[in-house]
Amino acid sequence: MRTGGLARAAARAVLGAGLAASAAAGDFATTAAGTTGSEFLLFDLGARGIAMGGAFSAVTDDAYSLYWNPAGLAKIPRVSASFMYSRYVQDISYQSAAYAQRLTDTSVAGGGIRYQDLGSIPRTDISANDLGTFHPRNYVVELGWGQTVYDLSDAEVDIDIGVTARWLHSQIIEQADGYAGDLGVQARFFSARVPYDLSAVVQNLGRGQKFDQTRDSMPMRAKFGGALRPVRGLILAADAGIPINNAPGGSLGLEYGWQVQRELKASVRGGFNSLTMKDLGVASGLNFGFGLAVADFSFDYAFAPLGVLGASVHRFSVSFNLPAKVSRRYRDR
Repeated sequence: MRTGGLARAAARAVLGAGLAASAAAGDFATTAAGTTGSEFLLFDLGARGIAMGGAFSAVTDDAYSLYWNPAGLAKIPRVSASFMYSRYVQDISYQSAAYAQRLTDTSVAGGGIRYQDLGSIPRTDISANDLGTFHPRNYVVELGWGQTVYDLSDAEVDIDIGVTARWLHSQIIEQADGYAGDLGVQARFFSARVPYDLSAVVQNLGRGQKFDQTRDSMPMRAKFGGALRPVRGLILAADAGIPINNAPGGSLGLEYGWQVQRELKASVRGGFNSLTMKDLGVASGLNFGFGLAVADFSFDYAFAPLGVLGASVHRFSVSFNLPAKVSRRYRDR
């Protein structure tokens, strides 16, 4: 199959899954909250995207594209490596690492790991007898591929497609494994008066975990996004999400970056995500953060309040991104 045919098939698959999600109104509603397993797969990765409220599926262009939209891998010029540390309420922490490398002029491969530690939890039996403690943990290992489609790309538009495959393992008292995959598309349009990006991605399609008699459903969701670049350094982004375990929602984000010195770039970011607004209040949807890029290293921070819980979450990311050597295709247009 020619690359262009592959791209069209991938786009049809992504859009078809999204439309199917929209049609299944019985599941995609607030009444479906809590009906899926493996919810840790929905914990956002990378302080940059989190600070923009999760409006990132059309913007992502580094190793964390494995999570946001695997088509973004195709925008990596040479090498991208990212690491994130996040601490939640109580003793819950979440760490991740991702690495991606260009293989050919059109393709990029990547891999990543995630680890969630929920701390020690008291354990009792049905009669409230003390059985000590247990220590739940979740692990994810994922591989991804991003491909630029030359048959559909030209001086006016770039089309990228991507896939991610992941294995997940949970250790609570019993243990269980699962398998999932993502399929995504990105398009960047250069010829418009204001350059813009469009994206579509379906996440967490696969086989859920089974701890006892019943296998859990995967937290599948479809996302459609867009981004505008009205002036150099400014990105305005929006995402619409259709999760199987909740009502459809959306997010808005912005980023503004400026060159401080030749080897130093600064960025400020902000965003709003409607996902938690109903349960935790409007304040829980507000995110903001900043970033500093020193030569090939980037340091990013994101802050997210937890509304009525009276707590907040801080995320820190460190990235290493090698720019292209000579190819003009991957430089900023």
